[in-house]
Amino acid sequence: MEETTPVSSMIRQNGPVKIAAWRLMMEKYQDFMTRFEHEFRTRHGLSANEFDVLINASTSAQVRHRDLLRSLVISRSALSRLLGKLEGRGLVTQEPDPEDHRGVLVALTEAGQKLCAEAAETNGEIIISAFSGLTDSEAEEIFELASKICPVG
Repeated sequence: MEETTPVSSMIRQNGPVKIAAWRLMMEKYQDFMTRFEHEFRTRHGLSANEFDVLINASTSAQVRHRDLLRSLVISRSALSRLLGKLEGRGLVTQEPDPEDHRGVLVALTEAGQKLCAEAAETNGEIIISAFSGLTDSEAEEIFELASKICPVG
């Protein structure tokens, strides 16, 4: 089977290089997400979104549902479904916020903390492996260059 040419390469040949660079970033992002999804499922029984919830909830003893939502790229209803699923697996707890009865506090259980730590190691392995062809200086340069991108005018 013949490999297809990434769209970013075609744009680079025929169009503005800035659009090609944006497209390449999206292609790389998709490659990462495909790998994360596979490895998290295979090694930990988690989806990439479930890992995202766990890693963001692990930043404090308890996190408000609305604050967790700000850290994720999913809808309120999708977060509620994910939290319900994670709670059913014994990985998180949800309880009413005593300071705001409309709010919900989310916390990782001991099992959730353990699984989160294991999956975070997998996450790091994938990223370090993907960046292994770069020196620290080159990675720093990518960071500095990406920091200059400003999608909001």
